[in-house]
Amino acid sequence: FKMADVAAGPKPEGAAYWSRDLSDEDRQPVYVPGVSDGRHLRPRQLRKGQKTEAKAKGAAASTPAPMEVLKGIGEEAGQQGPDKGETKSASLKDLCPEDKRRIANLIKELARVSEEKEVTEERLKAEQEAFEKKIRQLEDQNVLIIKERED
Repeated sequence: FKMADVAAGPKPEGAAYWSRDLSDEDRQPVYVPGVSDGRHLRPRQLRKGQKTEAKAKGAAASTPAPMEVLKGIGEEAGQQGPDKGETKSASLKDLCPEDKRRIANLIKELARVSEEKEVTEERLKAEQEAFEKKIRQLEDQNVLIIKERED
């Protein structure tokens, strides 16, 4: 698809529209990190120091310059990624203070929600018992009314 100008003048919807260009079918799609391709893939978690890799999905080999630019997105100068065979487990001490605060806040929020859940469950249980008691009372009254009618 490409952006095309409106030849007949501006329309109420806007001054431009998307059109399908036949030459688009000749071109290979290029993978751009951070842009959704519509397949709803899970984002990959990067470990500290790991580089992002931009992979060209079917991109022509004659376009190395743009791919090198894409490969460098999100990297800091002089940053080295771990070797492929090396596995490093993440630890809390490896996190920055902001991430530690976020984790602490999430733990507090989880504790608060758990406490709210317990209170709500207790309240619902008490309400259920009260309703069951009321139902038994109404059933007893109903039995008494039926006996009075029979007499």
